[in-house]
Amino acid sequence: MPDSDPLPVIPSSAAPTALLAAPPDPPDPPATIPSCAPSCAPSDLDREIRIGPCHVSVRIRAGAAGRIARNELSRALRGLGARRFLVLGEDSARPGQQAEAPDAALGEVLAEVLAALSAADAPVLLLRRRPGAGPCHPAPAVGTVVVAVGGSRLLRAAARSAGAAPLVLVPTTLAAMCDAAVSVRWDADGGCLRAPALVWSRPGLLRAQPPERAGLYPLLRNVLAVCPYHFDSVAARLRADGRYAPTTLAAFVALCADARSTVLDDDPLARGRGAVLEYGAPLARSVGGAPGTGLLATARLAERLGLLDAAGRRAHRELLTRAGLAGELPHGDATARPGALDLVLLDALGQPHCTAGSLLTRVGAADLRAVLTPAVPVAADGGTPVIPLTRVTMPAALAVG
Repeated sequence: MPDSDPLPVIPSSAAPTALLAAPPDPPDPPATIPSCAPSCAPSDLDREIRIGPCHVSVRIRAGAAGRIARNELSRALRGLGARRFLVLGEDSARPGQQAEAPDAALGEVLAEVLAALSAADAPVLLLRRRPGAGPCHPAPAVGTVVVAVGGSRLLRAAARSAGAAPLVLVPTTLAAMCDAAVSVRWDADGGCLRAPALVWSRPGLLRAQPPERAGLYPLLRNVLAVCPYHFDSVAARLRADGRYAPTTLAAFVALCADARSTVLDDDPLARGRGAVLEYGAPLARSVGGAPGTGLLATARLAERLGLLDAAGRRAHRELLTRAGLAGELPHGDATARPGALDLVLLDALGQPHCTAGSLLTRVGAADLRAVLTPAVPVAADGGTPVIPLTRVTMPAALAVG
């Protein structure tokens, strides 16, 4: 299906709610992911997300930088009643890269934020921070609104440093828009949870970025572990070349916001069913692979343990292949593989396995080595399966449309 095909809009109020364990006679899921055609109103993909006792206002704008978006952001920032604004911008220069060659999307978004703040009746202080640096800033003074502009690391660091100050998160990467920005933080001094005052996501400004592959991990994880009823719609819109229309990226961001709201609604710190948001990540970190590698390896592990069936494992491979991510496990020495790990495993797509009331299952080193040692999956007859790029048939209970 062409990437630019308009899809019917699913307003925020009608966004589906996924359940980790489906109740009897569940309602029919929607056939398409939330999306926005070029003629849609800018607010059609906005989300008001509930995470525990907090509400997170997420505004998603697919258009290019312009006066309309800038004025809308300016009104939202002025409405926070700040005496001053502290803007934290990520220094995008990386090792071996010239400082005068900044990340294009970061530069555009930061320029939009500063232009919006120029209309606010409050002083603005801009601090630039290199990735991996220490604390973002000293504790903000009373009346300060902190505006963090950057990727996942900077947003998380800003949240840890903000204290009781209102926090505006402006993610500049797809991964940050889909994950880190839609979260709450624990304020140890105040003894309470705090949500960002506003999340301003601008997927329309990612067009100058390299192909969006690694940033798709939250989307793939959510489709596999939280909302499998979106499998067909998402699979049809994934591109191996990693290049997407802004409206498609905006729809992906909205889907991820809905998924996070589903599992964090009554588990804001992700210690219960919210742990599913770590699906695939621990194993990827342990073997030093990409998140996609962790998803595939975790699926193979669940199949080996008799939890996930072959169709579920093939569904993992199909999404990864369509997204242009590695479809095979990495080569490596088995002696370098991890020891026992606590992992989220699936009984079926969208159904995490529960062990003694927890979504984490202890997996021994022997099972991990058995899954991670082969460079390619081995079929039951001992041969290497040929996985076509065509659609994998889903279980009848999960098939859509």
